[in-house]
Amino acid sequence: MFDAFWKGATPANRRARGLAARLALFVFSLFLSIPGMAADVPTVVLDGTQASVPLAQRSLYWVDTTGQLSVSDLEARAPALPFAVRDANHRLSLPEGSALWVRFDAQVRDDRVRWELELARSGTDRISLYHRLADGSWKVQQAGDRIAVRDWAFPDRYPVFSLETGTDAVVAYWVRIEHARVPFSGLLQIHKHTTLRELRIHQQFLLGAYFGMALLLTATAVANALVFRDTSFAAYALYITVLGLALAASLGVAGQFLWPGSARWNGLAEFILMPMTAVCGLLFVRHVVQPRRIGRWLDRTALGTPILLTALTLWDVVSPTPASLQAVTAVATLTMALVYAMLWAAWRTGDRWVRWIALGMLPMLLAGALPVMRNFGLISSGFLSQYSMVIAAAIEAPLLIYGLLQRSSVQHEAQARARALAMTEPLTGLTNRHNFMLRLHESLVRAQRYQQHAALLLISLDNHAWFAETHGREEADRALVITGSLLRTVARDVDSASRVDDSTLALLMEGPVRDVQALAAATSIVAGGLRPSLQLPVGATLKFKIVVALLPDVSPELQQDAQAHLDWLRQALDALRKTPRKAILKMNF
Repeated sequence: MFDAFWKGATPANRRARGLAARLALFVFSLFLSIPGMAADVPTVVLDGTQASVPLAQRSLYWVDTTGQLSVSDLEARAPALPFAVRDANHRLSLPEGSALWVRFDAQVRDDRVRWELELARSGTDRISLYHRLADGSWKVQQAGDRIAVRDWAFPDRYPVFSLETGTDAVVAYWVRIEHARVPFSGLLQIHKHTTLRELRIHQQFLLGAYFGMALLLTATAVANALVFRDTSFAAYALYITVLGLALAASLGVAGQFLWPGSARWNGLAEFILMPMTAVCGLLFVRHVVQPRRIGRWLDRTALGTPILLTALTLWDVVSPTPASLQAVTAVATLTMALVYAMLWAAWRTGDRWVRWIALGMLPMLLAGALPVMRNFGLISSGFLSQYSMVIAAAIEAPLLIYGLLQRSSVQHEAQARARALAMTEPLTGLTNRHNFMLRLHESLVRAQRYQQHAALLLISLDNHAWFAETHGREEADRALVITGSLLRTVARDVDSASRVDDSTLALLMEGPVRDVQALAAATSIVAGGLRPSLQLPVGATLKFKIVVALLPDVSPELQQDAQAHLDWLRQALDALRKTPRKAILKMNF
């Protein structure tokens, strides 16, 4: 026939007919690729040379829109049904009540190896595996969220089924999948039993590390909330707890370990906990960032959105439909946008702790977009769509707790300073006069009781008036602050320093103290004042007059009277001021 086709044709006609032949071959290949006309896929040969075998390009699929066909009916009608080859990126939406059928043939050539089929994703409503036994009966294995995990063929994070062993014949396997509302996509793989167990051990170890860290940080946050009475830590603990439960539900960990006997909650958990994570995350950021200082509209939106999302979640639980799920997903997306807006506005305030909070939330905002895209059917289920939120949460949790600790440190530092005003002098930060006099009295009592000496140094900033007249009151106050800092460097842990009047300070050295130690402290103060300081005007130094006495004095009129001892040293200091060349006066030694 082809000889007749070419016979007598001119070169131009031959070129035209060659083009027509190639076009016909292309159309014929397209015709063969139409569903229902696809060639059979190769048999999966399991001979032990491969640890895992993906079923992409090795399996066929067809959707039963009625969901009524049994596996026997499907087997009988299979040659007439439009099965198509299932590839690695296969993704489709199943109408309510329909079922996806996947068929593959497998031949086990090494009966010493146990092989298992795994659907590498959780959250599938129901999945069943059928194959005929040697006697012709059907063996059925089931798993999925509509079945309690403990009733699965093999209780696990993901649906797992065993393949027939002990035969060299080709076995036809039929997989029935029910999955409503969310587009279905997932990788079907055949593993050696040992390979799958090793894979699970590695996965459980890494997931356990995250959940252990989350539990530890939650306990830390609760402890900080109770100790410091800081509700931000309580909000963080609530957010991390709900996030951890949501991730455990979405990864199949919770169904396997937390509620293995509850089929209904296993199916609802992810649809409830994921939106509640968005609610808790938004409220946590709102509580920490305080958006009402940025804009009232942002604060009101951040308060109203969680209410709307909670209401939509209740609607989705009571009357689940594709529309209700899409509404929840859309508002959850709005929630992430609000969190981003609040963090961006707070970032611009320049607070360092806010930036740590923003850096912590950023990975979760990016990772949270992948499940949203999967729910809208934009991407297939894969490693990133399943594990991106866990990775982001592992980065987020320590950054958030560090940011909260920074925030708490700033707040409690201000509170500590406010509380310290009851015991300290505001300008220098030294002990105020009242508390200093109490300590001086207690020191006198101890010194007499134990027959030991304490020491009291009365220090006058002799050029304080010159600072005020020449450089202004601000420089004079700065000189006093520097003097207070100098006294703190000289004082020991048990000593007390105080400002007793405008330009006079006192240092109480608790006993036992020798006269040499007291004199050395006075000398160190004078020398420290004469050293140049960048905080003082150029060429200016601190000039001190110091009176030193050992306490208690033997004079009977002084005894344990703290005020009398202070007045005694003050009189000596007034006399010392009249002696320009002398800086230190020893009173009673």
